[in-house]
Amino acid sequence: MSKKLVFVSNYFNHHQKALADAFVRIYGEDYAFIAMTPFNEKRLAIGYKDMNQTSYVLRAYESPGALEEARRMILESECVIAGGMPVSVVSERLRQGKITFMQSERFFKGPFWKDAVRFAKYWRYSGGRVYARDPLAKFYLLCASAYAAWDYNTCGLFKGKAYRWGYFPELKQYDEIPGKVRGRIIWVGRFLDWKHPDLAVKMAARLKAQHKSFSMKIIGSGEMQEELTRMIDAENVADCVELTGALPVEEVRGEMERAEIFLFTSDRGEGWGVVLNEAMNSWCAVAASWQSGSSPYLVRNGRNGIIFRGLDALTENVSELLDDEAMCAELGRNAYRNMLDVWSAEVAANRFVELAEALKGSDGAVRLWEDGPCSVAPVI
Repeated sequence: MSKKLVFVSNYFNHHQKALADAFVRIYGEDYAFIAMTPFNEKRLAIGYKDMNQTSYVLRAYESPGALEEARRMILESECVIAGGMPVSVVSERLRQGKITFMQSERFFKGPFWKDAVRFAKYWRYSGGRVYARDPLAKFYLLCASAYAAWDYNTCGLFKGKAYRWGYFPELKQYDEIPGKVRGRIIWVGRFLDWKHPDLAVKMAARLKAQHKSFSMKIIGSGEMQEELTRMIDAENVADCVELTGALPVEEVRGEMERAEIFLFTSDRGEGWGVVLNEAMNSWCAVAASWQSGSSPYLVRNGRNGIIFRGLDALTENVSELLDDEAMCAELGRNAYRNMLDVWSAEVAANRFVELAEALKGSDGAVRLWEDGPCSVAPVI
């Protein structure tokens, strides 16, 4: 059955729901999400709900009939977003010149030898190479990373055909500013080397040596747990740094609401980082690594957060925030407004509809907004 918009991906997850719900409010039954694979079993094992059971999700993997219906829907629908799956799924649409978008994070995430392998893979890119290289083809890139446009452009793909995009989690609106604890700093995430929770501990040691007044919570779990525990003891910061372990989602959000400062320390291994959306929505003054995929899109340095390069800059910036309560409040307020006014699922969905319509009648890229979702993605 033909739809106005189909989003096809591997499976449906909680990071996609707010955007999907926004599309449903616009299109009603003319929107569908196609899940090509069952819900992630590891997530089910730790208590996640199978979100493929959502009413507007077509589970293409359930039967040959469902797969055939999915293929027909992908081919016949007015517009398709392809995310997290091979471009071969939409190859027939591309041959027929039907408007199609690919959603992608960056793919040059690792060390050089791995990047070289990926470069060769994407340079050969058979799934939609001709259409991704053709400036007039109706095939466009939605960049779920500030660095995706550069990665694809380096391989000769989607030049002048890339738009800012991202992940759009459900946002909260507050009747009043959350009750912030002065000097409270938090870090949230899995304890993985490329997320660099160790930077938070090293920074805390430097701040303590400067006699700054603060408390820090590091929330999460993972393979660096023992290393972080040893670091906290070695750096003598156990009196001001707490490893909380993993916490339920609701408790994590409560910690964000009480924190003044949020640390986002991931390197280029972080394709996006939804935790940054959530922290900014919680009125936090964020200090975000320049390498993380979401930082250059969401954070305007000095206006709604801080972008840092390296431990020295991180320490200096957080030290200034600890000294200046008014600056913390202003950055947090601006971050909150940016999430609601620019980077919300509602804004993204409405802009996408307008962008897709404009591109249907255009012989190339169009520029409708200077910033935010669906604006032209800079190559950085």
